[in-house]
Amino acid sequence: MRYLPLDEVKEGMLLARSIFGEDGRTLLARGTKLTKGYLEKLKAMNYSFLFVGDRPEDLEVKGALSEQTFSQAVKAVRELFLRTAKKQNLDFKAVLDVVDFMVDEVTDQNVLYNIIDLCNHDHYTYLHSVNVGTIATIMGRNMGLSRKELKELATGALLHDIGKMCIDNSILVKRGHLSYQEYEQMRTHAKYGYELIKGIPGLGLLSAHVAYQHHEREDGSGYPRALTGQQIHLYAKIVMVADSYDAMTSGRSYRRMLWSHEAIAQLESEAPEKYDPKMVMLLAQSVALYPVGSVVLLNNLEVGLVTDVTRKHLKIEYLTGDDRGKEVLLRPDDLLKIERRLS
Repeated sequence: MRYLPLDEVKEGMLLARSIFGEDGRTLLARGTKLTKGYLEKLKAMNYSFLFVGDRPEDLEVKGALSEQTFSQAVKAVRELFLRTAKKQNLDFKAVLDVVDFMVDEVTDQNVLYNIIDLCNHDHYTYLHSVNVGTIATIMGRNMGLSRKELKELATGALLHDIGKMCIDNSILVKRGHLSYQEYEQMRTHAKYGYELIKGIPGLGLLSAHVAYQHHEREDGSGYPRALTGQQIHLYAKIVMVADSYDAMTSGRSYRRMLWSHEAIAQLESEAPEKYDPKMVMLLAQSVALYPVGSVVLLNNLEVGLVTDVTRKHLKIEYLTGDDRGKEVLLRPDDLLKIERRLS
């Protein structure tokens, strides 16, 4: 499986990661042979990268969540957010059910957030929420949180942006930078989120505080209350780095997408002023610096493809040289190392 710019994807390649619509339904299923028509439609929908493979065996890599759970999570978040926007009665049961599945699926200590899920501008908010929920849950698992704590964290992470549904839609869908007035209105989503979540049966107050505090920063430069250090709850500290990481690696129309290792490096450079260094370190242990599908340049000047990644090693398939097609394991203390990511 390779993660390629859409312009480099050729007709006849197989889609290696399903593409979901904003309602969680599958638009194109994993294994679909990509035609000129499909590629043109995806380009029109503003997709810029795809996971692809040349053979059926290239499609066997799994993400941190199963595609079924991922799809259910997107659907549950979208339906709840839309009901919020329409000021209808809120039913959190579907979200709580998804949280159970998410916690179950990340209990394996070797699981990393190893695939960047594909999204476009139109349903960025929903997929972003699920990505942040997944990353935060893995981080909490690696920190040794109990199941009850993981569920509180995952719920808050999934719903951290629900307050955006109280913001004028013209601001939410605007492409490019917001004006000062628009940005000030956008900042209110944290408080709105807290007010929406607190007091809901089945949802703890700590989950509400994730929505309230996920834009706070260690040095007090965040919002809405300019909290510092120990004033910020642990769950919010986890979600703020997961939120920033996913935003950096997803890319927007006004900002270049960063590779995973670049995003981690940027977060490290902004700690301890903005982020808790322990949380950034925890994030680095929970996501793949070189996710599955990455094409990389090795220090022996050969090009390789990342085909598997765990907390202990990377599996690389040579794409060039005499060993083309051969797979090798890369461990932190090996002489063979990645120089840079190519795609």
